[in-house]
Amino acid sequence: MSAKDQLLIQYDLHTTLFNNVLVDINEEEAEVRLAPGINHVKWLAGHLVWGQLGLARMGNVQVDIPWTDHFNTQLTEPVSASIKMPSLEEIKAEWNKYTGPIREGLEQMPEEALNSPIEFPLPAFKTTESLWTFINHHQAYTIGQIGILRRALGKEAMKYR
Repeated sequence: MSAKDQLLIQYDLHTTLFNNVLVDINEEEAEVRLAPGINHVKWLAGHLVWGQLGLARMGNVQVDIPWTDHFNTQLTEPVSASIKMPSLEEIKAEWNKYTGPIREGLEQMPEEALNSPIEFPLPAFKTTESLWTFINHHQAYTIGQIGILRRALGKEAMKYR
């Protein structure tokens, strides 16, 4: 199995887990912070959508989601007040709207493109493959955080199917 095939398997798993980890969480619960400074479910879900933008760029997929800067940890300026914070349902809808096109773009990427050099602020990631691997890890880690929060909200554990 090729490296790209393995990365796509992880991508598909994240698509399933994103939807599963948010099952039965309402808008009010999605904004509960367990402690000051701890991200809530809604912010983490939005941050996952923001993380998908890197994969969209890799797959040459145009994505237009006006509110992703609310979840961008690399901004140095506050987000414009004119950009509305989305609801959890809007976040889920955008994830599901772009999941298929992003996957298609990644699937169409030539295997040799994984070895392409990239510019990334962390020195360990020098190729498209290493960045994709990092994004997959980031997505899994963030889904896991939501999984912990869902249990703290009294919900059943996330399902893998």
